[in-house]
Amino acid sequence: MKKIFVLLVAAVLAFAGTPCHLSAASVWEKAVDLSASGHANCYVVTAPGFYCFDVTVMGNGQEGIVPGVGFHTENAAISPVSAKILLNQDDVLSEVYFGSGKIYFRAGEKKGNAQIAVYDAAGEVIWSWHIWRTDAPADIAYTNRDKISWVVMDRNIGATAASGDGANGLYYQWGRKDPFEASALAKGMRVNKDRNLAYAVKHPRQALQPLEWKGVYDTFDWGGNHRDSINQHLWGNPDFAYCHPLKDMVKTIYDPCPAGYVVAPSNAFIDFEVEERLEFEGSGFWFKANDAQKCFFPFGGGIYTGVKLDRPEMPVGASSAVWNSASARFIYWDDGGSRSVVYKDTHEARNYYGDTRACCYQVRCVRQAK
Repeated sequence: MKKIFVLLVAAVLAFAGTPCHLSAASVWEKAVDLSASGHANCYVVTAPGFYCFDVTVMGNGQEGIVPGVGFHTENAAISPVSAKILLNQDDVLSEVYFGSGKIYFRAGEKKGNAQIAVYDAAGEVIWSWHIWRTDAPADIAYTNRDKISWVVMDRNIGATAASGDGANGLYYQWGRKDPFEASALAKGMRVNKDRNLAYAVKHPRQALQPLEWKGVYDTFDWGGNHRDSINQHLWGNPDFAYCHPLKDMVKTIYDPCPAGYVVAPSNAFIDFEVEERLEFEGSGFWFKANDAQKCFFPFGGGIYTGVKLDRPEMPVGASSAVWNSASARFIYWDDGGSRSVVYKDTHEARNYYGDTRACCYQVRCVRQAK
């Protein structure tokens, strides 16, 4: 079996612009399989070394598909024929190869984020993954004022540090799995005339701007131009279940969190409204959890360069905002996504706060219940 694999790897495509210093045998012997403990859209790499992951499964697999709700597919299995690096901050990945249904790469000392896509025979993106090179995130447990307990990751997705420099993470449009850097979003969004989820999957580097709002039943959603056409199920919490038991939550194929985590439900951070639990400093605030533990939330703000909402009150550095998994259709913004916000100057907190899904905010993950 090993001999067959070596012959396959020797014939695989090496990515354009990456050196080919590794022999097929060393890839086989040294690569740690990131997907062995669970498939996901994001894989955390905590140390230099050789790694690989399975690219024949979308997201977290078949269990992440909710039947009949309008996902772009009913089957999570894929058979890519090629691959490409879409993002490689500070060259965190090198010597990258595709073959035998897996991506292989070498991670160095530098921290940062990368994104790799796989393609079909027609040259279209089938799926893409986020590689997150950071220190091992810690879990912080707390119980909120409603007596509901959570285990929260100590950093936003994409952050290279839990606090201080590097604490700002990547940005997401509600319901999408693919991250964006603030610098890329500053260049503007693409008008999405196709208006569907399949288009978003095929264009993971495009932040999608909605069409202009022409009537009360139109929406600022990136994936539909009418309230009846938007998808409430993308992050597994369509009914604004703010006390949703984690054991009953669905982690969908579009969830951007690593294996074992999900996008935080809508009441995970309700205690942002409890003044005694917040400790402010220049670049963000500390949220006090149980047993004197605390975790940092940077003032990452929100980014949207759309046609009506330019978010002048939510620039980077002025607030901390994280998306929740819930659709916001049962609050006043009935076609949006919900978020939790803390403002820097006023220290005001807003939970369950709806907003247009074309906005880009950061994401904080919570542990899935077993």
